[in-house]
Amino acid sequence: MSDVKELIPLHALGMLEPDEAAQVERAVAADPRLAAELAAYRDAASLIATPVTPPPDIKARLLASAGGGPFERFSARFAQLFDVTVEKARELLGLAERPASWENPVPGVGLVHFAGGPACATADCGLIRIEPGCTFPWHTHRGEEVSLMLAGTCRDASGRILRPGDELVQAAGTQHDIHAEGDEPVIFAARAFDGIDVRQQP
Repeated sequence: MSDVKELIPLHALGMLEPDEAAQVERAVAADPRLAAELAAYRDAASLIATPVTPPPDIKARLLASAGGGPFERFSARFAQLFDVTVEKARELLGLAERPASWENPVPGVGLVHFAGGPACATADCGLIRIEPGCTFPWHTHRGEEVSLMLAGTCRDASGRILRPGDELVQAAGTQHDIHAEGDEPVIFAARAFDGIDVRQQP
């Protein structure tokens, strides 16, 4: 019975596994003293903290940081590309799930800037989101850029189609735009050394 008594406080907080919770419930049903003890713990727990449902984007970021996000399969490659740990990669990928993370410099295009690791200290690092039917403007790469597709389907100026998991390497001097295909937003991560120049297509 002492084991059950030790479990009662945890049960009041909802922290037991189903089998342990069932054990406590059986003991409480058979012993009024244990039932009173459980009720007292539950009353105390309600005074300590009131449960709050986290906003959906917070839940998504927590899941991502624990390896449960929608982009988990890209976390190892993302970590290599941006010279960060896998844990940090998960945290950064989780930013895609947070609406407040996105800046919108042009209609239909969103950007999230973040700092990469030491090997990316001079690079512009970030996430890019292009809404269906929209285009990331024509631009010239000042240095090499590597992009990792995370979601959606896009087409660049050469006509190449890119899907999740694809990588696109652009050399310095390369010029192109990127168009979102289909009905799903395009999201990709990019590491651009020396930045880009956005200009009207020649």
